[in-house]
Amino acid sequence: MLAERSDFAAFQDQPITQLLVKVATRCNIDCSYCYWFRDASVYSKPKLMSADVLHRLLQRIEQHVVRYSLAEFPIILHGGEPLLWGVENFDRFAEACDGISARTGCDIPIAVTTNGVLIDDQWLDCFERGNISVAISLDGPAHIHDLNRRTFQGTGTHAAVERAARMLVSRDIGVIALAVCNPAYPPQQYADFFAACGIVNYDIMIPDATVDENPPSIAAFYKGLFDVWLAANRTTQTAKIRIISDMITALLGNNSPTEGVGHKPVELCTVMTDGTVEAHDVLRIAGDGFTSTRFNIFDHEIDEVRNEPRWKAARDASVKLCAKCRECKFMNACGGGYLPHRFSKKNGYDNPSVYCDDLYSMFENMQSVLESHLYFSKPDGSRVAMRDALAGS
Repeated sequence: MLAERSDFAAFQDQPITQLLVKVATRCNIDCSYCYWFRDASVYSKPKLMSADVLHRLLQRIEQHVVRYSLAEFPIILHGGEPLLWGVENFDRFAEACDGISARTGCDIPIAVTTNGVLIDDQWLDCFERGNISVAISLDGPAHIHDLNRRTFQGTGTHAAVERAARMLVSRDIGVIALAVCNPAYPPQQYADFFAACGIVNYDIMIPDATVDENPPSIAAFYKGLFDVWLAANRTTQTAKIRIISDMITALLGNNSPTEGVGHKPVELCTVMTDGTVEAHDVLRIAGDGFTSTRFNIFDHEIDEVRNEPRWKAARDASVKLCAKCRECKFMNACGGGYLPHRFSKKNGYDNPSVYCDDLYSMFENMQSVLESHLYFSKPDGSRVAMRDALAGS
């Protein structure tokens, strides 16, 4: 096995190092698989973040980066659909963060996750002014995308989103496409579509589901996606497929940059439109009010959420794996899978992922291929394949 250890010492005293900011709690389209509206409590929140909440949030951000001498503090603007917040608010936020950076020396990269429907030239200008990178939700070609990502009138959104994606690519704006895997379709269809759009950086995410559900198998899809990645990276048309890169990184014993792969604590902090502070927003797929806390940015500093019981419970669950996971040879690389996918009403997070068997198969396939491609040099200058070295050890 390539990855051999897991070490949490470096995380124990680490402050919150990134924020997910919900600037809008409503959406302008009706995606069938959206986790956000599985929790009816989102309807009790203000539709948009107010000027008062924004002012206090900016104060807390500056206080936080100064107190912990942070060199970088990434912020993701999210929703609902965050572009409903408006260009003026995005400009105001970016300008304020630039001011904080100038005063503190802390780099504050800003990203937004959007369905793309509202993107026009005015928004492109805004993203360029604020140096805002964009993650656009685009489920590949139209016949896949429009199955789930539709308007409230039932029509597809693909044409508008593809247009937005091509506009982003045409400008000097960092962009990644976020697709949700539909295992009924071959991964090559996704890859061909993104290549045609000029998008080289994309992710095909595992569909959200809890242990109480019965989602279709995804192993064959992701084995095929790995093959697509290998083929693309043997040419000059390099494809950056995030989930594949993350799994390889984890198998090689390094920390994956995203929370769905690798055995490490999930320490995300989410600020809602009313200033309340929660843990990971996707955890609301567990049910109504499951992520709500009594913490807010008016009465509490950002890092105080680390003492909040529900936040701590989610954080602890992310590293305290069930018995089956602790005995698995891919424990460190897999980390039990994505935390929301481990939830059941009976046992909370004390379960293997609903995709456990698929994940094991995916890692086993990937490890086998990597071992046949990796070599190391012997003292006499000869090279030995990793697979042969492991077989002889």
